[in-house]
Amino acid sequence: MPKILIVDDEVDICEMMSFSFDSQGFQTFIAHDAAQAFEIVKDQDPDLVVSDIRMPKGGGMKLLEDIKKHNQARPKVFLITGYSDRTREEAIAAGAEDVLSKPIKLQALIDHVNRALAAYRTA
Repeated sequence: MPKILIVDDEVDICEMMSFSFDSQGFQTFIAHDAAQAFEIVKDQDPDLVVSDIRMPKGGGMKLLEDIKKHNQARPKVFLITGYSDRTREEAIAAGAEDVLSKPIKLQALIDHVNRALAAYRTA
């Protein structure tokens, strides 16, 4: 069962994503800031992280930086944003798998995640 960590300061978004991923056979974890998320990464070793870029107490770019310092290879990280000070190219150069725009279409996100995990398994 693939493990996915959902990180967003908006509780409703986390719960909606968690429900959608759970129904697709994922084990989900939720965090509401970068520090909490990084602890879950270290403790649970998720396959993939979906994180909002802009959050209080450290956003998605900080989380991405911490994850890549901890383990360059995993987990894969998707960033989501409605608005960001950083470009998509900067985020990908920093190690993000992709950057997706809000409002997020859940099925499109699930499809992106499944493709990334399939590539993981064949690598």
